Amino acid sequence: MCFTLPKRWVLSIMALFGGMNLALLRFNLSSAIVEMVDVGSQDFNESAKGNSSDLSPDFEWDANQQGVALGSYFYGYAISQVFSAWCGRKFGRARVIGICSITASIVTIMIPVLLRVHFGVFLAARIVIGALWGCFYPLMHGLFGIWSPACERGTHLSIQSTGAPLATAAVFPLSGYLAEDYGWQYPFICTGSVGLVWSAIWLLIIYESPNEHPTIQPDEKQLIETSIGQEIDTDPTHHVRWIKIFKSPRVWSIIVASFLEHMPYYLPLLLPTYIQNVFHLGVKESSSLGGIPLLTQAAAYFALGWIVQWIIAKGYRTSTVRKTVYFAGNLISAIALVSLTRVTGSVAATMLLFSVQGAASTVTATGIKASVIDMAPGFSGVLFAIMNSAGSMMGFITPQYAGILREANSVEPAKAWEELFLTGAALYIVASVCFAAFGPAVVEPWAQKENGEAEETPLLTP
Repeated sequence: MCFTLPKRWVLSIMALFGGMNLALLRFNLSSAIVEMVDVGSQDFNESAKGNSSDLSPDFEWDANQQGVALGSYFYGYAISQVFSAWCGRKFGRARVIGICSITASIVTIMIPVLLRVHFGVFLAARIVIGALWGCFYPLMHGLFGIWSPACERGTHLSIQSTGAPLATAAVFPLSGYLAEDYGWQYPFICTGSVGLVWSAIWLLIIYESPNEHPTIQPDEKQLIETSIGQEIDTDPTHHVRWIKIFKSPRVWSIIVASFLEHMPYYLPLLLPTYIQNVFHLGVKESSSLGGIPLLTQAAAYFALGWIVQWIIAKGYRTSTVRKTVYFAGNLISAIALVSLTRVTGSVAATMLLFSVQGAASTVTATGIKASVIDMAPGFSGVLFAIMNSAGSMMGFITPQYAGILREANSVEPAKAWEELFLTGAALYIVASVCFAAFGPAVVEPWAQKENGEAEETPLLTP
């Protein structure tokens, strides 16, 4: 495969599997926790208990502790983004991704041992795993800024983004079956082992730039260099222009929009708990159902990238297409979340609406994420790190917010989830308005080479 496919597509495919690897290590706890502790509500009935393992839970965590456990990964994930982007520019993005993945995989395999030591040690390990994997998306954005022709960026990002929901759809039922049939330790051991295999392959076949790749074809190299252009600063030795970046209103528009949209985006983290908590299903059933919307999301990620690329190729302004698709997708997601508050008695309707919400939320790949590369290809890793750090804060805010709501509505658990869904819907709308009104349209002046002028830079159309 590596010798026949264009090297930029090899990078995209490895990024897809990298996203899968990240999701395996991020969400393995989401299903395992159902077997580790009792996540049911106070009215969790005997028939529901009959669907779960006959083994007693090993840990007595209340709803708040469960929220902290599920969100602990994101503390590290949020704080490491900008630093990892700097490390990638200094030491090599591909190399940093590989080393961080190997280390995170080893720590994941050790989780069952660390859990027996102390709850705080377990939380520290999850924070470390998150911090190590915080490098992936910022550095992948930096690599795509070097490897991806402008007209293919949305497609490459969509392929990469397909990996996480695809793996999450698999890890929910897989972790559920492993946890129930063999023990909650096995989801951590298996996902960590998969991570080690991917890391080794990545370090062997991925290179930092077309100039460094020993077997790239000359025509592919010329295509990439011509598309990126001569006026755009992609030299990793140049200093990041921090003051100009943070003075840009367009940068702040993507930071704010990303922060707001990530709250409902992280709802799949809570899906197995929601299904068991509201519908009183066992760990196998809740984990399997939790994967269905993510399969829809993966398919939508893959299809949307090609659709947006086709629309842009028709001659439409790139920024207009990105903003329109992003706004429409978030609006559909918001409607689906509001509708979820009215169908708490139907498992089928709930899965359908979660699937719609998951599919529509994929507009983030061809919207905000692609715009980051459009506005500053040479600094896209740093920009994405800043944006994703803001968004990743919702990774620990969301499960803890859900835990607070569940504690406050312990007698009526469905009401807690209703409030959570309505909050998510409102944030989707505000994020869409923010990005549509103030999002980037052209390459930013500070992303040009020193002798480049912003007004001389053409709009980013193929």
